[in-house]
Amino acid sequence: MHCNPQRTLKARLAVKLLSVLLGVTTASAQAETLREVFEKAWASSPHGRTAEAKRDEVAASRTVAESWFPAAPKVDAFHRTDRWNSDLGNQESEIGVSVPLWLPGQKAARRSLAEAEGGENEGDIQATRLAVAGELRRALWTLIMARSEAEVAAERLKAALALEEDVGRRLKVGEIARSDLLLARQETASARAAAADAQLGVVRSLQRYRVLTGSERLPDDPQEPVAVADNRPVDPRVAAGQAVIERARAALKLAQESRREAPSVGVLYRRDRDVSGATPRDSIGFAISIPLAVEVRNAPLLASANTALIDAEARYRRLLAEVEAEVREAEAQLDSAGLGATLAVEREHAAAERLALMRRSFELGETSLVELLRAHSQTTEARIEGARSRSRLSAAQANLNQARGITP
Repeated sequence: MHCNPQRTLKARLAVKLLSVLLGVTTASAQAETLREVFEKAWASSPHGRTAEAKRDEVAASRTVAESWFPAAPKVDAFHRTDRWNSDLGNQESEIGVSVPLWLPGQKAARRSLAEAEGGENEGDIQATRLAVAGELRRALWTLIMARSEAEVAAERLKAALALEEDVGRRLKVGEIARSDLLLARQETASARAAAADAQLGVVRSLQRYRVLTGSERLPDDPQEPVAVADNRPVDPRVAAGQAVIERARAALKLAQESRREAPSVGVLYRRDRDVSGATPRDSIGFAISIPLAVEVRNAPLLASANTALIDAEARYRRLLAEVEAEVREAEAQLDSAGLGATLAVEREHAAAERLALMRRSFELGETSLVELLRAHSQTTEARIEGARSRSRLSAAQANLNQARGITP
């Protein structure tokens, strides 16, 4: 008729283990700021590394734009002999070096394109940083919410164990029926299962967070104040969209300034003789090559560059609409989360007060165990919802900063 001491001991050990695991996570959280955690996530992000690696491409493009020639110089060689026919010793040899020249306005356009590509790359880096910040915020608040629910589940299990022991003592002295002890054991088993599920949620969330940041350390203060409207920088996504348009315009300008192949100038050295034994004749010459502009060649290049510009402008307009919609949605979500947090606090206080009354009534024999367990269940639900609502409110603040393009 007594509670099984071995079962009770195992359950208490489970509660202690859960508390230790939660405590380890909490203790490790007192180490870094949110900004430092974000920089770790950025450093380990493959998208971030790719975006930063493109800086080498931009540097190479700038080098081409600043070079003296639009392409590499060319060496030509020529040799002719009659050895295989009349074999009189007639020979002609010629070697020349030619260099391509920038077309008028082409070098300036190429330099503008290189600068625009640099701006596009930097904009892409900042937009990618914002995307990584969004991943971090979601992972962080999912983990914090899971930990809060696990803490409530551990307290529920602890309360269920205490109630089972109390019911066992009262059964021993004949105050209640054995069916009440069985009901208390059911509550303990249910609480133990809920605690195990909650801890599994913590482990899953923690592993996702660790993959993202490379560490299990949480920031010492994950709360983010909502940024003041006057102090907000330009959204990185908007800036990146503008940079894409500027790069497309620069590419179109370069296509317009490159209507023909690059002209070239060269110097030639020639040596020839008529017959064997004759004195060789040396001469030096100059050459110039001016390709003609042909519509068949230029039209596809101009059309492609113009299409890229139209596409960039269309995508930018869509981006502005999406960003505005995202901000409005985040603002509405924050208002809803604030109201939900207020109502959850009221529900939590009411449930706790009712549980205290029901516990006192049960001790006096005025309330059945079924009613007490129902009050316990309602209190647990209220506490879990309270923890969720507080996490949702903090997450909504971070999400509004995210929607406004602000990194931690």
